[in-house]
Amino acid sequence: MKWKLLLVALLTFILFPAPAGAVDFTIPNVQINAQLQPDGTVLVNEQHTYEFDSKFNGIIREIKPITGASIVQFEAYENGNRLKVEKKNDEYRAHRKGKKETIDFELRYQIKDGMKKYEDGAEFYWPFFDDRNETDYGNMTISVTPPDRANNASFLGYHSAENKGSLQEDGSVVFALGEVDSGENGDIRVVYESSLFPGMKAMDGKIRPDVEADRKLQEIERAKYAANRERTKTFGGITLGAGLLIVVLISAVVRSRKNRYVKDAQAQISSHGFFVPAYDMSLPATLFFKKGAATVELMSAALLDLVRKGYVRQLSDEKFELVDANVDHDHEQQLIQLLFFQVGSNERFTLSQLKAYTKDEKNYDTFQNSFTIWQQLLKHEMKQYDLKESSARLRWILALLGLAGVTLAIFFGAYDLYILMFTAIILALYNLVFILFYSPHNFAGILMLMEWMQVENWMNDMNTEKWEALSTDDRFRVLVYGVGIKHPELESYYEEFASIQKRLNQNQYADNGIGGSLVYNPVFLSGSFNQASSNVSSNAPSSSSSGGGGTGGGGGGSGAF
Repeated sequence: MKWKLLLVALLTFILFPAPAGAVDFTIPNVQINAQLQPDGTVLVNEQHTYEFDSKFNGIIREIKPITGASIVQFEAYENGNRLKVEKKNDEYRAHRKGKKETIDFELRYQIKDGMKKYEDGAEFYWPFFDDRNETDYGNMTISVTPPDRANNASFLGYHSAENKGSLQEDGSVVFALGEVDSGENGDIRVVYESSLFPGMKAMDGKIRPDVEADRKLQEIERAKYAANRERTKTFGGITLGAGLLIVVLISAVVRSRKNRYVKDAQAQISSHGFFVPAYDMSLPATLFFKKGAATVELMSAALLDLVRKGYVRQLSDEKFELVDANVDHDHEQQLIQLLFFQVGSNERFTLSQLKAYTKDEKNYDTFQNSFTIWQQLLKHEMKQYDLKESSARLRWILALLGLAGVTLAIFFGAYDLYILMFTAIILALYNLVFILFYSPHNFAGILMLMEWMQVENWMNDMNTEKWEALSTDDRFRVLVYGVGIKHPELESYYEEFASIQKRLNQNQYADNGIGGSLVYNPVFLSGSFNQASSNVSSNAPSSSSSGGGGTGGGGGGSGAF
């Protein structure tokens, strides 16, 4: 059961712990102005607003120039005061210590050889950030200003900057990108008339046809995207709705069937009156069926059941003696082997030996192997009885619906249909949880659980008249069951149990070879096995970017230290 919970947790909750010493900050606003010069040099002024929620030593600006270009004269300022800047490769660190402040940083630098001049115009094609960036920008604006008033400007944005540019009256181009997530590209491209750049040497060929070709390609892609988005929204929405309807119908049928079984079981129990259930299945296997797992603590109930059946005699609060090893079930034989021969000796076993044995780390593997075998044998007995519905076909249906939900979520996410995407994710997760945990009991299984639940309810009240009406074996089986489920009133219940037994007949167990074992408090027994479980648990063995997506290999991002 634990691995299922772990799997669900891993699927539902994916954790990204912050590295030790990381600076907590956001960048809500970025304004970048690129002033183009007649000789092709670009003077860049960047305004970055940082909101720090922790201590910090400064900010980081990575600027990877495109092939053939270079960054020179990088400077950083705060309120006109120049800050110390350290450079390492393409990373610039502006030093400014503080704690929990909002600061406006001004960055100034020049781009050399960042423009290209052709026969029909001069081009500035630049990535001010790319997929290397690890920080979200809350609101980003990039402005490109020509050396003089321009009359013939062509411009284009790519990725995050696509369809975000606008031409101003003086010929400057403003790209209002807005929110930009980390890891995104956003190249900007502007072409002005060649006459504005007399200091540059023109290359052969024309550039504007390339820009227009890219523009038309973007228009085609946007139209295609819009059509596909609409189709995905329509047909995907219908498919998702059908899947949800099927899941709702399946859930309703499952619930209705369970309610019918419960109602029939209640009617059958009411017709028989109060009784202690008796089945061919052993009590330890019954407890395994109820709890869904065989724990170290459950061994205390299994041991007490051997006392009940006369195979073991309890000599004191903590001492037990093997009377007969010819038991009924393989898991009982394995338990005897573990307790009386592996932990104990000479067919005797004490709870002190169990505590000492499980405290010694060298015994852990041996104990764990024997305990695992006992679990498997117990589970094997339980599976011999028909207590659960066959659900293979239903699981396949839900698995296919879950796979469909994942597929739809991918398509919805690709077309920014977030409401439909989250609905598809919920459908997929619901089906996954259903498949992992859906293990329906049939009528016999529900009847067994409800019969023992009636006993639990009676144990809470400890009705003396009902107790005295029970047979000797029924009383003992109730005691074993109370130990197995760790009944909260076990101690007070046992005191009443012992008192009644003494009053009725202190020697009535002799015929069964049990002797006076029942007078010993099972709370001490259960607590000792709990301690052994803790001992076993404590001894258990514990279980950079080389590229970039900007044009010409350029790009960069922002950070803090």
